[in-house]
Amino acid sequence: MSAVTNHYLDIRSYRDQRIGELPLTSAVLNERHDDIMLRTIHKSMELHSSIYGPPPSPFCFFLMGSAGRKEQGVWSDQDHGIIYDSSSDETKLYFVSLGEEISAGLAVTGYKLCDGKVMASNPFWCRSRKEWVEQAEEWTNDQSWESIRHLLTFLDGRCLIGEEAYLMEIKSAAYRFIHHKRLISRMMENTMHVKKAVNMLGQFLVETHGAYSGLLNIKETGLFPYINAGRILAISENLMETSTAMRLKTLPSSILSEGRKKSISEQFIRLQDYRIQFGNHKDYESGHYLFIDRLTKAERKELKELIKDGQLLNEYVRKFAERKEYDGDE
Repeated sequence: MSAVTNHYLDIRSYRDQRIGELPLTSAVLNERHDDIMLRTIHKSMELHSSIYGPPPSPFCFFLMGSAGRKEQGVWSDQDHGIIYDSSSDETKLYFVSLGEEISAGLAVTGYKLCDGKVMASNPFWCRSRKEWVEQAEEWTNDQSWESIRHLLTFLDGRCLIGEEAYLMEIKSAAYRFIHHKRLISRMMENTMHVKKAVNMLGQFLVETHGAYSGLLNIKETGLFPYINAGRILAISENLMETSTAMRLKTLPSSILSEGRKKSISEQFIRLQDYRIQFGNHKDYESGHYLFIDRLTKAERKELKELIKDGQLLNEYVRKFAERKEYDGDE
């Protein structure tokens, strides 16, 4: 057993207990994830400081992806970064090293390392405030599929520890660059593909082969349309909220009526709860799939309605984005 593993075993035991406790709604689950991650990161900071000393600069440790949006399933991978104040080489080395400790600790406590290396242990996601503003501008100048994907990922960022103002500063700069270059439609293109969930006969389009045969990919068919639509609308209106439900709730009524905002937010929350209640939670990847055969007839009908409304929302936002940029409202 490595020294790293040993330091975090008590938190891993705590995680396994807390995640299994009922009742478990999406909101409760994500509060528990925050608690577990905070315990882990504080332990990482304690261990790192015992060797390298205290942080040489104020900083912000932020979460992205489903953690940034407070929309994690039972299992989750890591998506995080660091913004620090000083621009010296020594400061960068310190925080990349801290990012490595945090990434290792989170891996032990139940959070899979990100395959794309979107973690504070990667210097690309660990930068000074000045470097982050420059990076945001570079993404909007480049406008490649990868740059837009990175930008969308960053805009789901939520400060977990440290100086939240640093993250707000970079986001505000990113919004200015996006609107100046009229990138809303371009960003929409990056998330336009919606995987169908129901065929013309009203039957669920489940996986037909492989480990998840007979299961429905609820992440791609149900959750993504709401998530992508909420993000585009948030960018359009310069909203700093990161959760999809809150992004939808805080939109001005000129975009969605008060009743519609409330309804769509509740639908998305309900869809997340379906994932928790009927999901296959063996590991991170399997958590994206639902056991359709465990649903009652009424639940199947409701699930189809939730998915359909998310796809309609996605289409509405696509037309909204095109009209907004065409009219010069940016």
